Amino acid sequence: MGYDFHIVRRNDWADYEEDSNISLEEWLAFVQSDNELEFTNGYQIKIPGVENSFQNVPGFCNWTGHSTRVSDDKPWFDYGYGMISTKNPDEETIRKMITIAEKFNGRVQGDDGEFYDESYFQSKTDPFTQNTTKLITNKPWWKFW
Repeated sequence: MGYDFHIVRRNDWADYEEDSNISLEEWLAFVQSDNELEFTNGYQIKIPGVENSFQNVPGFCNWTGHSTRVSDDKPWFDYGYGMISTKNPDEETIRKMITIAEKFNGRVQGDDGEFYDESYFQSKTDPFTQNTTKLITNKPWWKFW
């Protein structure tokens, strides 16, 4: 399980009937034009005690331009159902998604329907404490202390 982010043109990522999809052809052309994205057209499933299996997914690519560049932990983008998605993105990946969304005249939307743009990274005042905090820190998503 995880939390997915989606690049969409539609009003709700889960509305598959809305006719404002990003086409596979558009996505393929974009990936070819972006030297930080690398087609893999799928991914390897590794299950201990079971033979590894390659899942063929047209339009699947790794983001090789991410600053961590850890070989097994590269951020990835998956095309499907007229949108581009990824799972549990960090701040840098969300920024990349916003940049990509602009090229498609789209938006970045989380699983719960919220939209993300550059204002997401700005300081906000908490209405309960009146403290100003930065919404995103430079910590990895899994560190909460």
